[in-house]
Amino acid sequence: MTQTTGGISFVNCKVEFSANGSSWTDVSGMASTIDVGGGARATGEAYTFDGLNAIVRRGKAESYEITIESIYTEATNEAYAMTKTAYEAGSDLYVRWSPKGGTSGNKMFTSSVGIVTDPPYPKGEAGSGDPVLITTKIKCTTITESTVA
Repeated sequence: MTQTTGGISFVNCKVEFSANGSSWTDVSGMASTIDVGGGARATGEAYTFDGLNAIVRRGKAESYEITIESIYTEATNEAYAMTKTAYEAGSDLYVRWSPKGGTSGNKMFTSSVGIVTDPPYPKGEAGSGDPVLITTKIKCTTITESTVA
């Protein structure tokens, strides 16, 4: 098979947060990493007296945990304020991202309604000149792939 020439990097990824799943705020200028964990499908197996191999079946899928690292700012309409509000109020937060930048025809991945599970407070160390980061962990049941219109 010929090697692909269609690989991309996350350098232009568009990341957005929403409190209601319909009005979105672009946090691309603050977000620096996205990691998706979970979603593993449960499996089960059993053996019978007749036969060498197990009978294997599929079960339900786990929830997803989306982890986003962002630059900490104190602006009220940016990533920290949005995730802190959702965490402290126990309110909904959705996330969507488009690896190629979110223009028409690009793929986009959108979470179902999510729960911010960990406090997103700033962290860092005294000797570093690095920007202060926050980590947002959102637990949701599905991630839907679509094409940006």
